[in-house]
Amino acid sequence: MVEANDERLTLRAVILRALESNNDIQIEGLGKLIEEEKVKVASQPLDPRFEGSYNYESIRTPQNAQSYVATGGGTGFGAAPTPTQPNIFMQRNHIGKMTLVDRTSAGTTYELGTTMRVLSNSLNRRLPPSIWSPEYETFTGLTVTQPLMRGYGQNANLAEIRIAKANAKIADYEWQARTSSVVAEVMKRYYDVIFTRENILVQRESIALAEKLLGDTQKRSKEGVAANNDVVVAEAGVYQRKEEVLAAEMQYIERQNALQLLFKHSDDVYMHGTRIVPVDKLTAEMPLTDRTALMGVALRNRYEVKQAEEFINARDAQSQLAHSQSRPRLDLIASGGLHGLQGNMVDSYSRAFQAQGPEWTAGFQYSLPLNRDHMKATERLANHQQEQAMVQAEKTRLRVLLEVDTVLNRVRIDQQRLVATRKSREAARQSADAESKRLLQGVSTSFQVLQLQRDYSQARSRELATLADFNKSLADLDLTTATLLKNQKISLITPPPPAPAVAEVDKPVAPKEESPRFETPVEAEPVKQKQTLGSRIGRFFRRGDKSGS
Repeated sequence: MVEANDERLTLRAVILRALESNNDIQIEGLGKLIEEEKVKVASQPLDPRFEGSYNYESIRTPQNAQSYVATGGGTGFGAAPTPTQPNIFMQRNHIGKMTLVDRTSAGTTYELGTTMRVLSNSLNRRLPPSIWSPEYETFTGLTVTQPLMRGYGQNANLAEIRIAKANAKIADYEWQARTSSVVAEVMKRYYDVIFTRENILVQRESIALAEKLLGDTQKRSKEGVAANNDVVVAEAGVYQRKEEVLAAEMQYIERQNALQLLFKHSDDVYMHGTRIVPVDKLTAEMPLTDRTALMGVALRNRYEVKQAEEFINARDAQSQLAHSQSRPRLDLIASGGLHGLQGNMVDSYSRAFQAQGPEWTAGFQYSLPLNRDHMKATERLANHQQEQAMVQAEKTRLRVLLEVDTVLNRVRIDQQRLVATRKSREAARQSADAESKRLLQGVSTSFQVLQLQRDYSQARSRELATLADFNKSLADLDLTTATLLKNQKISLITPPPPAPAVAEVDKPVAPKEESPRFETPVEAEPVKQKQTLGSRIGRFFRRGDKSGS
């Protein structure tokens, strides 16, 4: 039944390939990376920043009499000629400013800056009365702004970061949940392939029994012991068994393609079209199933429960931020600095730090919206959303517990079904053997033997199907308790960002490791494919798997 181009793969090898190729895992992995970048974006307001500016001014201002006299112009009497046009006051100024701004988690803002003005104008070009031309005017100072109501404290200033971190954890849990779901689906489809493959062997054995019965009946008919109708019935039985084999083979192909859908690429299917030959066998071993312990494990480990808790944290941060924003603004503002004036930049700063012109100010700034209904509504909205998140978390916990209860009972019932189908198969075999002996004694017919042989074949198929259902229920039990990846010895590491280059690389071979539920794996042949994001994620799964084991 194994063809030359078939590929023998362990369950572990199929899982690792699925981790590399599955699109859903790649999408959720990118979503995790996106949310992690959003944390950095949310932290930006608390990062120190440098601000700088430079301006050149060229100003020609017609002066009225007051401005003209204030800048040293004549009065228009005596020796001074009387102007017939307004005097033009000319300025050529260079203004540069540098500021370092920082903000703490308490909301305190610090602005340390310096400003230098290089002034050249109609007045300071007269020497005297001016001392320098141009004049270098500097100011260096510190301004501190401390919110006392709105925007005060870490609850308000770290809210956006808390929300972003909660969303990043939610995305991480979603990625883990999606990975677990894909692994569980791979396992269940792998078990289906095992069942359909074994079922083909069962159906082919039924053909052999029917052909043997046909041969015996034809021999007995020639001897005059059996009627001609018995030969026709036996021959019809052979063709009926062949029809059942064809149906089993079609089911095998369908299950094969359903499994390959989870881990193969379109190019592989188009060029090769190989079938997967499962190496591992189905197990009938019943694990420990303490109901209370499994439910406790599920509540601690299930990704949905953790997501609900993080969602509550995000809503709590949003509520605290809304409460802060609903309060009036009252800020304490204090500043101090030093002025300097000299004929060059170095001397100007030197004189400033010699306290040539000290300056300081302190005061309060208050702002109160006259209509605060929308602010209070925003706060109430955030509180309602937080309560909603808490109710949703309780609903999630209840759903998780009920899922564990359902799957646990399914495991136990499947085990009982397995015992029943084994007894049924053994009874059907004994009945078929006994009826064959009765036929040889001439007290039965080919029709009755065929019916009992078919019952035996169907009993064997039911036993195989029940065994596959039992294994799939075990996978669901691990999935509902969020222990699937641990039991399969798969460690999750944050996926790397996609690289710009694409190169041809050899895909690593699955590590040789005995699974606690399966026989020793047989390694697949290494294949070559393009290095996509999925393959890079898969290498990290493998690396984590090696380190975890």
